Parts: sequence; C-alpha cells; structure tokens
Amino acid sequence: MFVIIIFALLLGYSNARGLTVSFKYAIASFAPQTPQLVWQIEADDPCQSITLSYPKDLKNACYITRVKEVIKCQLSLPYTKRGCYKLKPIKIASNYPFGLVSVWSYIQPNKVVYVYPSIIKTSNQKHQNLVANNTDEGTEKHKGDDEFESLITHLPEMGLQRISWKHYAKTQQLLVKQFSDFKSADAQFDFNLVTGDTEERLGQLCFLVCQAFESDINYSLKLPNNLIACNSGKLHHQRCLEALSLVGDDNE
Repeated sequence: MFVIIIFALLLGYSNARGLTVSFKYAIASFAPQTPQLVWQIEADDPCQSITLSYPKDLKNACYITRVKEVIKCQLSLPYTKRGCYKLKPIKIASNYPFGLVSVWSYIQPNKVVYVYPSIIKTSNQKHQNLVANNTDEGTEKHKGDDEFESLITHLPEMGLQRISWKHYAKTQQLLVKQFSDFKSADAQFDFNLVTGDTEERLGQLCFLVCQAFESDINYSLKLPNNLIACNSGKLHHQRCLEALSLVGDDNE
C-alpha cells in the first residue's frame, strides 16, 4: 500500500508539472446572475483531472478532464446580490491518479468583480421619452437630414443629392437644401426622479443607462453622493453600471 501511495504521489506531481494557469479577465453580471472569471490553462504535456474552485463554493467549480496545449475555462462565482466583490484566492487542484492524492496551489487575482443591479423597466415616462426622443433625433443626425433650415447656392463639390429640383424648375437656379446641425438635448438620469426603494430605483436607472448605451446617446447619471458627467460610449456605460453597483455597497 505504501508503494502505491508513493507511486501515486510521483504520478500526481508529474501530471501537474508544466501546468500554467493564468487569470484573463472578469465578466460582470446583472443580479441575480452570477459573475464569472475567465482563465487560460496551458500544459507542456497532457495534464488530467484539473479543478478550479472558489472558496466554499465547490458547486460552481470548473472541472477539466484533460488539458492539452491551451484551453480557456469560465469559473462562476457565488455572488448574486448587487455589489462589488474583491476576489478571494482561487484553488487549482489535481486529483490524478484515481483520486488517491491531491496536488494543489492557489492564485490570488488582484481584481474586483461587479454584480450590477437587476434591470427593471422604468415607469417614469419622462425618462423613457427623453431616451426615445434622443434616439430618433440621433438617427436623423447620422443620416445628415435633421431639420430643413434653408436653401443655399449649389457649389460643384456638393454633388447633386440635395438639389431642390422643385425650385430649379421654377427659377432655373441650382439651390441646395441646407439642414441644421441639430444636436438633441443630453439625457439626464437622476436617482431622485425614479420611484421605489433603493434597489428598484437602481434597477430602473440600470435599464435607462443600458437603453441609452444601445441608442448611442449622451447621458449623465446622478446618484446619492456621486455625479457622473455627460458622455457616451462603452467605457462611460461601464463606469455608470459600476457606480450603480456601489451605491451603499459594503461587500468584501
């Protein structure tokens, strides 16, 4: 029996030798969905029976039967409530061969992971109309035909697309339709202007922020003790969602 255990230990360490586990990035979630961590696992030689697990959460552990060259895996975390969570040490273990021995190590990612508020469709018609109006006007703006303003004399570099042929038929003048450079009002989302308890308000603001991001419009976000200036784009969207997650947050 002693010989078998020694042999199993040698096989276990040999199996894990040359294994490289790297943390890539975290995937935030909207409550009550769980966030995930993406890992890259490499092995110089085929490696078997690898487990990645989070402290006190074997239910969501990531089991990998065999690693050959490079693979990626996603480890779900046990967080379902809105907040910002500092990551705890991740255990990497191998129970090869036959579960007789266990070889393990820990990785401590110096990162946090966010659980955003649940998305709740707002009943605030003013906010909904503001996003809708900005979306419509923004679409027209991208097409370049927002609001008709006046007729101007045609120049060679203008092309023929906007010539007013109706006026040409009357006056024999080539006139071009000029449209105002219309810019719609920026959307402003305010914690105090939505109704419900804290989580309901944050959920409605989360809905509005996501809707504004998808519509590619400028918006600002006013929260208790925090004001995010008007902007647009992916980074602004992420910053707003993270700010919503942090309202009254005391998670570790």
